[in-house]
Amino acid sequence: MPRRVTSRFSTANLGPNVDTATAARRGLEIRRVLVGTLVLNVLVAILKLVYGTLTHTLALRADGFHSLTDGTSNVLGLVGVWWSVRPPDPKHPYGHERTEVLAASAVGASLILVAWDVVRGAVQRIGGEAAPPEPDWGSVVVLLLTLLINVGVTRYESKKGKELRSSFLESDAAHTRSDVLVTLGVLVALGGMAFGYLWLDWVAACVIGVFILVTGVRVLSRNLDYLMDAAQVDERQIHAIVCRVAGVAGAHKIRTRGSPGAIRVDLHIQIARHLNIVQAHEVTHWAIDAVKREVDGVRDVVVHTEPAAADATYPELPTHMSP
Repeated sequence: MPRRVTSRFSTANLGPNVDTATAARRGLEIRRVLVGTLVLNVLVAILKLVYGTLTHTLALRADGFHSLTDGTSNVLGLVGVWWSVRPPDPKHPYGHERTEVLAASAVGASLILVAWDVVRGAVQRIGGEAAPPEPDWGSVVVLLLTLLINVGVTRYESKKGKELRSSFLESDAAHTRSDVLVTLGVLVALGGMAFGYLWLDWVAACVIGVFILVTGVRVLSRNLDYLMDAAQVDERQIHAIVCRVAGVAGAHKIRTRGSPGAIRVDLHIQIARHLNIVQAHEVTHWAIDAVKREVDGVRDVVVHTEPAAADATYPELPTHMSP
């Protein structure tokens, strides 16, 4: 009767706490990035809100609230990332990585709420319920200063998000990037208002609100995909990798899930049918190692091993294998 072997493997099998230590280092790096951006985001928000309030400039205040949500999202990220690196336990055997994704989802949700507030303020301005804007050169200076800060934050956070494969940093970078474009829009509005076109203030606020809404929906949608186990790697890529492994004739039922920094893979492979159970286990680990080595962000691989057909072809096996 054909032998079937199911093998489960993670980096924890390589030594004590290897996977936990790696996740902890990654979490510490992410938190360092978030602390730095938190300080800068709060500074930017205070500058915009103070000047926007003093000059009754709705678009500038709206931009300030948008920047304030950046700081709030940094706090959410600090908590979420801290929790996400906690090691697996009996209640959460797959670990707590999704806490980071939940925090990133909250960033998207907060953007949608801010969009509503901004548009509501614009409507009040149209109805004459809000004080007329009184922009001055101080407002322009504040916007230019915050624009430079946000450009730097966006580039740094985006770079670190890709390096650390952090769903939260990538979401937060998109959030801050929206600040850059929004600030550019406010500068255009202030320029028009300086020539007497006061209506540009509430028009800019409406445009800002729509832009924030679109950004929020995109951020939320991407992170909901992670929570709903959307595929993270093209199954053809996994198939090609394992079929290059010695003794592997084919693969099927390939599934991937998780988030960019914590991808989980499970699949079935067919191997040379003459191998004994020890040799089958060895080939299985070769396949696991190949996937983890060639696909960035893979945290865990589960393989179900089956005997291949008698006439199946496969990459040549080593001359000497375990008895």
